Amino acid sequence: RPRTSSPSLCRSQNNLGRSMMRSLLLATCLAAASAFVPPSAVPVGGAQSAVTMQQRPKVTQKAKPLSPGSNYPSTKNIQKQASGFGSFLQRFQKTEGKSKYGMPIFLPNGNINPKYLAAERAEMAANQKLNMKAEAAKTKKMKAKGTFFLDDYIRKKVGNVGSNKEYYQSGR
Repeated sequence: RPRTSSPSLCRSQNNLGRSMMRSLLLATCLAAASAFVPPSAVPVGGAQSAVTMQQRPKVTQKAKPLSPGSNYPSTKNIQKQASGFGSFLQRFQKTEGKSKYGMPIFLPNGNINPKYLAAERAEMAANQKLNMKAEAAKTKKMKAKGTFFLDDYIRKKVGNVGSNKEYYQSGR
């Protein structure tokens, strides 16, 4: 059978592999040792100190939401927008005793009280009516100010872009 490599070539490749491993081990040790070097001396105290303490921002009652130092705003009902429009989120109630509608939630036999369900539906309908009324008032106010329609916005921000009836009938 023919030999593919000589024994001296195998030994030199083996020595090359060992020397690479040694150099890799040495580099790893040096990197680990340099990672644990103590920090340089930092001047302490005095007005000319290199390290300055940052002051905490003053948070007032009228701080904007998510401004530096303020907490995330919370409301009574997290599902309602500032305009009052939003999903109905029921207030937590205990099953014992009377509900917020003045009647028990469950009947003595364990069934849910139909009067309670009717009162709940009536409150939801009233809430929906209030939402629709508030939204209509908001829309009416925006139309009066000229900020409701997209063309009002474009006219204010961009200017007259020539896309009205007179422009198209002029034949330009």
